[in-house]
Amino acid sequence: MTGAPKAEKALLLIAVFLVFLFVVMLVPGLSLMLGVLIPVPLTFVYVRFGRRVGLVFLTMVFMVLFILVGPKQAILFFTEYGVLAGVMAETIRFRLSFDRCILFSALVSAMLSIALLLFVFSDRESTPLEFFKKQIDGHFAQSIETLKTMGDKSEELKVLQDFSGKASDSLVQAYPSFIALGTFITALINFYSTRFLWRRVGSEDIFCHERFSGWTVPDQVIWVLIGSSTVFLLTNNILGTIGLNFLLITLVAYFFQGLAITIFFLESRSVPVFFWVLIFFVILLQPLLVGASIGLGVFDSWMDLRKVRVLGVKTEK
Repeated sequence: MTGAPKAEKALLLIAVFLVFLFVVMLVPGLSLMLGVLIPVPLTFVYVRFGRRVGLVFLTMVFMVLFILVGPKQAILFFTEYGVLAGVMAETIRFRLSFDRCILFSALVSAMLSIALLLFVFSDRESTPLEFFKKQIDGHFAQSIETLKTMGDKSEELKVLQDFSGKASDSLVQAYPSFIALGTFITALINFYSTRFLWRRVGSEDIFCHERFSGWTVPDQVIWVLIGSSTVFLLTNNILGTIGLNFLLITLVAYFFQGLAITIFFLESRSVPVFFWVLIFFVILLQPLLVGASIGLGVFDSWMDLRKVRVLGVKTEK
């Protein structure tokens, strides 16, 4: 008899999610704000009710989207969100550390998304850069249409249109890294949202208890930063494009290490939450502070400001 209530709960959650997904598709404003949280219920159901129910859930979502929006959008959705949710759920079930859960789910989803765009949905007659430019122009056009439905002012829309026309040529070379970083941010938000929801439900805590304030970028990544920046600055061909993408990804990694260091010192001094919000709000709004956070993360690779690497070596011994 215990299996019946469990199955009923799973079906109820699936039905609620499908209704939520349908509403998000109908309202552009909701899709813009809540779309990034779509993997949360997918991951939660997969972890809560097991692999079999989770795979059935993902298959049902794919079939519903296939019927409503067509095969292309359904495949892209499954690659971006379904694969991310499935891989994240499996890494959580294996009780991997939070950074590996986020990294593996984002990496698999981003690689599949880029492969699909290049080899399945691309125009055979255009080069990869031309195809990426079409994708960027399409994203800008979709954002403009969404803002129009939300009632934004015509002056702001004109500014965005002018910016999109100038920026697409500059952003095209870094488009693969934007896909990877967007997937990473989505995985990051969904991991912590799923963990928050899981702990509120009162189930057994299967998440690792490592703190973000103690997280470090592997020491070897500094050579990726040096090598990618050198290739980007000294070459002006496909190698330069590859170097640019690796450079952006490593800079974001060191930015998050800088944030981890900031959180470490805020925790050690018991700073109130209000000032946490204020500090991070100012950091994200000020490009100089973003650069300072990146520099702090790089500097920590040599100085170990939190002494976490020393503690790790002592623990191993």
